[in-house]
Amino acid sequence: MTKKFYVSRNNGSNPAPALDKFQRIEKLNLLLSCGWTIKGFEEADGESWFLLEKAN
Repeated sequence: MTKKFYVSRNNGSNPAPALDKFQRIEKLNLLLSCGWTIKGFEEADGESWFLLEKAN
C-alpha cells in the first residue's frame, strides 16, 4: 500500500494540513513506528510530501 503524506501544501486547490509542520513530522514519526517506510520525498508547486509504503 502506498500513500502521500503531506508536510506542507499550498493554499491553491488543496487546503493546508490542519496541523503545523512540526506536528506533521511527529505524525510521520508515529506512522514510521507503525511499520510504514519512506519510499521517497517530492516537492512541486509549493507542496512537499513523503511517499510512504507499507506491506499489505
